[in-house]
Amino acid sequence: MKIKFDLKPGINHIFIPVYINGKGPYNFTLDTGAQKTTISSALVEELGLETEEIVGEKYESLKEKRNLKRTEASLSVGSEELITDDVWAMDLAFSTKVRKKKMIQSSEDNGNEVKRVAQPAIQKMIRTTDSGEKVIQPTRGVIGYSTLKNYLLSVNYRTKILQLEKSNTGFTHKNQEQLQKFEYISNTHLVGIPVMINDDGPFPFVLDTGAGGTTISKKLHEKMNLPLRDIAVKVVGVYGAQETSMAIIDQMKVSTNIYENVNAVIIDESTIGPRAKEIENGILGYNIFREREIIIDYINQTCAII
Repeated sequence: MKIKFDLKPGINHIFIPVYINGKGPYNFTLDTGAQKTTISSALVEELGLETEEIVGEKYESLKEKRNLKRTEASLSVGSEELITDDVWAMDLAFSTKVRKKKMIQSSEDNGNEVKRVAQPAIQKMIRTTDSGEKVIQPTRGVIGYSTLKNYLLSVNYRTKILQLEKSNTGFTHKNQEQLQKFEYISNTHLVGIPVMINDDGPFPFVLDTGAGGTTISKKLHEKMNLPLRDIAVKVVGVYGAQETSMAIIDQMKVSTNIYENVNAVIIDESTIGPRAKEIENGILGYNIFREREIIIDYINQTCAII
């Protein structure tokens, strides 16, 4: 199955049209960093879907902060139903409140400069709640690991073509020979890629199509003693928004690809989600993928960035 996708301006998320129980389509984000395929709480309510509580102490904070629940729904792209083991319902909106003046939502390499996101692109996603709070509503849902694990996934950022092939079809990608074994980060669903930073490493980074830019952990940033850009950044994760700084990496080597003057947002992993403490080094995001093709064969646990 091939899908033409759009990149959401300002956050660089892959948007694909998804039908829910035959209704839609609704714009969903393709997110290899997400544990579960998720429908926004607002859309669940709009469609009248039933929900049930999720049992487990590790989900308590998400239940409190994001109204996390479980729901049942048939998801499809075009006429093809997606294989999905588990579907969550969760509040996917985020507060726009910030304390600092200089603020961007994501970044791109542009020579030695940081390209600021056009504000109109962000403004279109801002809604005002009944309580008067302004929130960013970037997506109606997320296609995550509980769906993707059943497929061979190809995301070509150059052509904006996404390909999902079922594991039982015997499909072989044209760049199959470039696929290499990957390891999941600790005991998670997160795909780990070895990364060299300024000829040091390798450090396992998470391959995350849901990340608007590349990030580096505070611990690794301090270890590498990387210089900072004079700019404040707002990053958004499942647990909310965080104001932080941006580091400059002279050189990153990912697979056979070499990147220079990479902007990497410094993150506190506790912002990202319940499994984030297991992300020791960082996350590879859009500024690494934007001229590449990502291939992940979840069944055979191989991947490539071409």
